[in-house]
Order: sequence, then C-alpha cells, then structure tokens
Amino acid sequence: MKLIKSLLSVAISSTIAFNALAADMIVYNSKIDTYDGQKFSAFSVTDGRFEQLTNDKEQLLKEKTADTIVIDAQGRRVIPGLNDSHLHVVRGGRFYNLETRWEGIDSLATGLEMIKKNAKVTPKGQWVRVVGGWSPYQFKEKRLPTSAELTEAAPDTPVFVLHLYSGGVLNKKAMQVLGITKNTVPPKGSYYEKDANGELTGRLVADPNPMILYKTIAALPQLSAEEQLNSSKHYYNKLLSLGVTSVIDAGGGGHTFPENYQASTALAVTGELPIRVSNYLFPQTPGKEIQSFTQWMSSYNANQDLHSHMDNGYVIEGGGELLAWSASDYENFTSGRPDLAADAEDELEKVVRLHLLQGWPFRIHATYDQSIERMLTVFEEINKTQPFNKVRWIIDHAETVSDKNLARIKKLGGAIAVQGRMAFAGEDFAKRYGKQQTKRTPPIKKMLAMGIPVGFGTDGTRVASFNPWATYYWAVSGKTVGGYTLYDKTNTLDRLTALQVFTQGSAYFSGEEMLKGQIEPGMYADFAILNQDILTVTESKLLKTQAELTVVDGKVQYAAKQSFPKLHKPLQKALPAWSPVNQ
Repeated sequence: MKLIKSLLSVAISSTIAFNALAADMIVYNSKIDTYDGQKFSAFSVTDGRFEQLTNDKEQLLKEKTADTIVIDAQGRRVIPGLNDSHLHVVRGGRFYNLETRWEGIDSLATGLEMIKKNAKVTPKGQWVRVVGGWSPYQFKEKRLPTSAELTEAAPDTPVFVLHLYSGGVLNKKAMQVLGITKNTVPPKGSYYEKDANGELTGRLVADPNPMILYKTIAALPQLSAEEQLNSSKHYYNKLLSLGVTSVIDAGGGGHTFPENYQASTALAVTGELPIRVSNYLFPQTPGKEIQSFTQWMSSYNANQDLHSHMDNGYVIEGGGELLAWSASDYENFTSGRPDLAADAEDELEKVVRLHLLQGWPFRIHATYDQSIERMLTVFEEINKTQPFNKVRWIIDHAETVSDKNLARIKKLGGAIAVQGRMAFAGEDFAKRYGKQQTKRTPPIKKMLAMGIPVGFGTDGTRVASFNPWATYYWAVSGKTVGGYTLYDKTNTLDRLTALQVFTQGSAYFSGEEMLKGQIEPGMYADFAILNQDILTVTESKLLKTQAELTVVDGKVQYAAKQSFPKLHKPLQKALPAWSPVNQ
C-alpha cells in the first residue's frame, strides 16, 4: 500500500494537467523551472493554453495525433515569453527599417563602418540615422562619434546619431540640410555646441530639455504607409527573435493616436500581429491633454481588444506614460535635475480624476524622487474623494525614488515599471550623483521586498535598447553594458527572480497576471526556447541571449532557420530596398 501511494505521489508531482483534449503542440527535451520551484522537461499546448507539464515525455507523446506539432527543444532552456512592460513598440515599428542599430557592437570604429556602408546605398533625400539603443561606454573608445568622423564616413549623405535623450551628433551634410548655422536659435533648455572659435561642432545638447532632439527626429523623412507596415513586421519579428511575446506600449512623443498607429492596427485587425500589445495613449499637445483623453475615452473602452482573433492581442489599455506635459521630468543624467512646472499639480489632478471617473488605468513618467513626491501629494488628495483602488496605476522609471515615497506608492496600491535605462546611462548618473546614490538607483530589491508590483521593461528604442537581455543582464549583474559596476548584491536579483519580474511581474501592468507570464496549465501558451541557459551561463554571455523558437497563443511565430528549419518562416525583404535591415 505504501508503495502504491509513493508511486501515485511521484506521478502527481511529475505531471500537472489542465484538461484532457488532444494536444495541438508537444514540446519535449527541454529545461523548465517554474516560479514555485518545480522542474519539468516536457509540456503540451491545446487551444492556445498550456495543458500538461511533465517529466514523462513518453506518456505525453502517446497522446499526439497526426495534427500535433511535436518540437524537440534539444535540451535547451524554455521560458515564459518575455513581457516588456515599457516599450514604445508601435512607434518603433514605424521607423525600424530606416535605422542603423548599434546594439551590441563593441567599437565606435565598427559603428562608423556601418554608417559608411549604409550611406553608400542611401538615396538622395534620405538619411542615415542611429536613433538610440547604445552607450558610448560599450565601445572600446568610450566616447561619442564626432561630426568630422560622421562626415568622413558619409560626406554626401546626412547623418544623425542620437545618444539617449542626452544629445546627438550631426554630420556636415545634415547641418546643411536642416539649415543649422551658428546663429540658429535652439529650443529652450538645449543648445548647439560651439568650439572656442564660436563654430558649430555638430553636437546637439539637451540641457536638460530634449526638445532639440525631438525636433531633429521629427524633421527626418518617414516611411510610406506600405513601408511602415513592412517595417512593423520586421520589428515585431526582431522582438520575437529575442523571446518577447508581449509588450505594454507607453505611447511616445511625436506619435499620435490613432493616426500614427495605422500599421500595427492593420496587423491586429487582420490577425497578423504576432505579439500581444497593450497600448497606453499619450497626448501630444501641451494644454490639450483633457481634450485628447476625453476624445479617446468616448471612442474606446479601457481594455478594448482590437485583435481579430487573439485574446488581449491589441488592447487599448489606458492613459500615459505622459498624462500632463507640465507634470513630466527628463531622464537626462548628463544634465541637472529638472523641476516640474509650477502648474503641474492642477493639470495632473484634472487628468487623473478623469481616468478614475472613466475607469481607465494610467501610468506616469517620473524619473526623480522630487517629481514623485509632488505627484503622490496630488494622488493622495484625489484618493480622499475618488479611490485609487478602482484602477491599476503605474509609476514609470522611478530611478531615485525614496523609501518614504515607496511606502506612499504601496499604500495607494500603485505599481512600478522599471527599465534598464541605467544599463546605458549608469556611468553618467554615477559621475553626477556619486556612487552611494547610484547603489540604489532604482531600488529594485526594496520595491519587491515591500510587495509593490514591479515589471521589467526596456524603454526602447530611443532612450535604451529594445533588447530585453540588456535589462536582464543589468538586473542580475548590477552592471552597465559598458561593464561598469553600479550595484552590489543588496540591489541585484537572482536570475529566476529577474525572469519572473520580466514575465509574471509585467503581466500585472495589463491586468493579465492570471493569464500569462508562467508556464503553467491554463495560462496562455506564450513561450520561447533560448539559445543558451540564462540560469547558468556566465554573466557576460547574457547579452548574447536570443530565441531559437518563439510561440505566441500556441502558434509558432518565430523559428531560427538553423535550429528549426521546418518551422522557419521567411520574411519579405525590408522596404525600402536600401533599408539598413537588408544590409
């Protein structure tokens, strides 16, 4: 009798089941660690949900039919699909095919060669552009390019290189095209750098206002509607190749809803959007925030899904990350901390009360504790008459948030979306604010210990890279992409916890924590098979992590040609033909 009970116990512990329908997909020979400490090697998927988890692949394979997709994971690590809780993905898709990306390269010389190569095929009237996602500290040279270097690489093609939202560099041709002279007046809070002789150096400096950078980006040529659709497909495919299956979009400047969302919206309504996207809407005009939100709220419901067939596939989630232009700071650590405008509280109160009245979730950009202090004072006053527990609300970034304000966020039921911006700007922050402040910027471990919902993201593509593994590497190593140590063990996470924050944690921000973010029976079958075991490889290798296969809603959306040739889906070439994506 004891033997029978023992065998039953083993069977129960080695297999977890959701239902008994025939499996659509079976994955075996894999490494799976669940967040409750269990290990499995095989699972099945039915109707877009995880069905059985087991260590008995033979039993699972007995249940396959002629239509079951059977995948040998080749002993690789399998994870829940990553969920980027703060990525400007729809805007990123609009421009992806136009951009030269410097993610992961270790030499400025290599970057300049990329510009030279792309300039040779860029037609007249178009630009070579590097729009964020890199740090000068990742280069052996440890510096920005100069205008002269960009001019040498592309003498006849305008070039713009954006460094986060701290500054940028134009080559000589670009300054000519934009009509910038030493007498040009820059936007307030920024300047065109000049040398000792009063001549332009080609550098644009946000000090701290990045409007000079926004205006430069806006002046560059854009893609046609057809090209934007193609570009978005390529960008989503790139994210899938990194193991991303969900994104919570934070809107963005120069990106108007619904006009500039047409490519991603078209993919959603035709059922071609391969990643789950939840959209927070961002008002574009200072002083007209209430009008924008009122119009959107009259046309859409919070949590309205526009995807043709995938649950929570393309959702109108709420408002933000900008709620009121007067109540927003800048994340420029090369310059001093900006204060919110004097009328920030009044403007913010109106917008937040509207969201609570309409039951719309909201998120708000706040880099510095001083900004968060003022925002929370407004929120606490509103909470007296309009309870905050009626909606989910989020503080975005919170790099220098204090313990006192963490407690206030916790009391009001808020959540914090944390991105790996310090992975790209940590050196600049440490120079300005010192090592002691840097050690807790942001205080990730403290947030989690207090029970505040936290989700990881990237803030790609302009401020940081869209590569989620840069954020993951930063969170577990405490280092920048340039190798500078920011934190000790008091503010770094173990690898499984960091993965949980990037999956289950982020799912909270779209109200889906009971639906996705775990490999568990009944959850959405969104997962990735990785090229390496992120729980055991050396830290430096984490930045090289990619997906060999990515599944969303139980369907293969990406498969590396070499590892899974039968499941590989080739993409149409990038448009226009001269796109850096094709080079």
